[in-house]
Amino acid sequence: MAAYRSGRRLSALAALASLSALGACATTGAGEQASPALPRIDREARQAIAREDALTQMAFWAQEYMRRPDDLEAAQKFSDSLRIGGQANRAVQIAAEALQRHPQDMPLLRTLGLSLIAANRPNDALRPLAMVAAADPQDWRARSSLGVALDNVGRTMEARRAYQEALAIQPNEPGVMTNLGVSHILDGSLEEAERVLRQASDLPGAPAAARQNLALAIGLQGRFEEAERLQRLDMPPNIVAQNMAFIRSARGDTRSWADMQRRN
Repeated sequence: MAAYRSGRRLSALAALASLSALGACATTGAGEQASPALPRIDREARQAIAREDALTQMAFWAQEYMRRPDDLEAAQKFSDSLRIGGQANRAVQIAAEALQRHPQDMPLLRTLGLSLIAANRPNDALRPLAMVAAADPQDWRARSSLGVALDNVGRTMEARRAYQEALAIQPNEPGVMTNLGVSHILDGSLEEAERVLRQASDLPGAPAAARQNLALAIGLQGRFEEAERLQRLDMPPNIVAQNMAFIRSARGDTRSWADMQRRN
């Protein structure tokens, strides 16, 4: 559904099609090819790009990765931008390639796990995310992401334990609580989902996904007007109308929301 999957609607094709291949290498007198020296990394540009839209970020990091395939930051940011932009399979490919060069990097391994979830391969995501969680007992993000993968393969109780472990490390973290609330939606515990998501929505720094999924939990209980008011806080009227039509048709079929937006 458009609103809950808004991060997946962008396409990278237009941006990537405009990217040229690396410039031809100069030929030495001996007939060998010499690669031109790369300019110094523009740290200011890399920091500034985070304020741009998803498609612009994707194009920027594609260029950075093409110039410097061994650059860990470029690889991770490119993979993340592809996943957010809806190119999950390509995101998996980039993360896997980068891990061949940086096999011990845990953030990159988590990036691979998230990309596998987005590519509808949650079973494949379990091992890398479990490895990241095991490597650092204080990594609440890895535990929350592992919970998402477990939820997507139907291992609900293990997913809940992963979320609770994350919250023990980072109490009242709104993204983790959003994922926990979605977990309750998926097993049909709508009242509990509403309670958790309402608490998440009231926390400082709450993601829009917390309110969107709260609206879902409320709407699936038949309180359509209240759900619609919540959605209007984040979305334009035409998207709200589409969402409400879907919620009305989805009552009683909460598993159809297994791929909804989360904050991992």
